[in-house]
Order: sequence, then C-alpha cells, then structure tokens
Amino acid sequence: MTVGENIKRIRKERGLTQQDLGDRLGMTQSAIWQFESDKTSPKLETVEKIAVALGVTAFDLMGAELWNIQAGPEKLAELQTASKDSPIEIYLKSQDYTVKHREAKWHWENESDPPEDRVQIVDEWEIILSKDGHTATFTDAEFEELQAGAKEAIEGKFYKKVLEQQNK
Repeated sequence: MTVGENIKRIRKERGLTQQDLGDRLGMTQSAIWQFESDKTSPKLETVEKIAVALGVTAFDLMGAELWNIQAGPEKLAELQTASKDSPIEIYLKSQDYTVKHREAKWHWENESDPPEDRVQIVDEWEIILSKDGHTATFTDAEFEELQAGAKEAIEGKFYKKVLEQQNK
C-alpha cells in the first residue's frame, strides 16, 4: 500500500474525516485528499506529523513502500493482502493479545475560539494490551520500545543461528 492509502485507511479506522485530520495538522482537507489520492507525496516530516495525529508510527504509514524498495514486488503484494494492523500488532494478536488504542493526552488547538469552533488535537496515545484477564497500558514511547526490543530479539536469534550453521 502507498503512504496515501495507509493514511486513508488508518484515518477511517480512527473515525476521522479528511477535514478532522486536516484540522489536527493545521492543513486543509484538500491537502489530505491529495495525499490519500497519491496526487502528491508528503515529505517525511509531514508523514511523521500525520503518524502522530493518527496514533501510529511513520513506519506504519510508509512500511509497504519501504518493503517495496528493499524486498521487491513480491513482498509488496504480500503486504497489500496482509492485515491492516502494524506488524507488531499482527504478531501480538497471533499470540492471543487484544490491542486497543486510546487518546491519553490532548489539547484544544485554538482555546480562544468559541467552544463549537475548537479543534481537539491528540498529543499522546496509549496502547492497551490484554491477555488472559490481564491488562497493561503502554505509552507511545513504551510501545515503541516493546516493538524495538522484539525486533532486536528476533534479529539476534536469527544471526546466532546463521553463525551456528555456517560453523558446521
């Protein structure tokens, strides 16, 4: 999937309109439409801002394009048919975890505006994992650490096995 397709998919999963997302980012609805329609590509800095506004990582928005660059069209086709969740969420769900996202901190964009004209901006998300009747809540940063730790553990085991097999 393209960055634009990912923005659109995740925005809809969050129940936001293009106008809602544009308001959170200080952009027009038209700019969001252009990204989602792949008429223009957002700069990396903009992708990062959109990711924060949607409560995901920049990789979640760019992942398929990065895999396409690194792994070719076969991997892209595989990713396009995969779940809409991030890779870590897919793994956690495969291990019977329930994964939910919740707004942790937010503020009004223009507090001086009348209440009906204010726009709520999410500053931080929480990720709630549940399994076997137990629940743990992670901040965005803690969840990123969890994801990085999982990646490091897998890569460490993989390369250890490669070395073992090369020494046989």
